[in-house]
Amino acid sequence: MKCGFSAYLACSPFRPVVLEIETVDGSAEFEISALSANHPVNTVLPEPMFTQRRFADEMKRTGGVVVEIGARVVGPSSSLQAGQFQPECKFIGVDIHEAPGVDVVADAHFLGEHFEPGSIDGIFSYAVMEHLSCPWLLAAQINRVLKVGGLTLHSVPQAFPVHEMPNDFWRISSEGLKVLFAPEMGFEILEVGMTTPVKMYVHPAFREGPMLEFALHDGMAASYVLARKTFDLPDGAVSWPLQRSDSMDHSKAYPKH
Repeated sequence: MKCGFSAYLACSPFRPVVLEIETVDGSAEFEISALSANHPVNTVLPEPMFTQRRFADEMKRTGGVVVEIGARVVGPSSSLQAGQFQPECKFIGVDIHEAPGVDVVADAHFLGEHFEPGSIDGIFSYAVMEHLSCPWLLAAQINRVLKVGGLTLHSVPQAFPVHEMPNDFWRISSEGLKVLFAPEMGFEILEVGMTTPVKMYVHPAFREGPMLEFALHDGMAASYVLARKTFDLPDGAVSWPLQRSDSMDHSKAYPKH
């Protein structure tokens, strides 16, 4: 039989925490694993809305060209973003499907085929990169079309349910975003973090071994990064055997709703 319980002690945190269990067959003591002091649940989490505001304010200050990847409204939790940047900026919405607010229908893996090198002041996406089969190619394409000194902002799920199948490929931590927008990729990280703690509960049939402790620890629902382009990557610096036609067909498998 597998079961669980919770308890709350109305006092300041302390260690060690020892649990004593008494049964008809005797008693046993064992120490409870505790979250480390630097675990996200014990720290003040960054607020990504401030990062989004910083990006929007900088774009409006420069008055340049801003591109959103994944500009289509796909549900009640998404909305058109152009109003955050207009009238100061020229806003261009990019998406794999035609829809209101979409100016350019394109496969983000080949963004450079739709914009001139070094022609964009800012590029951003919200919950898009997990739906790209090769997000490292997007990072390289962003470097190609972004001006030196331009900004790029992205948020992406980390601990998050499977969604928008069959085009749900990745979960990326803040450390993963640091790799995609690393100095050797031609970027300077300005802000990066994870936010929105979530609990993960394992199906009762699998609650054994390490999975017994899943509910004791927080996952983070989302990661985000704000980076500045520092130099142009050489042509071919990032490559992958991805055929344009195959990628377009695969990308269009993303639901149209």
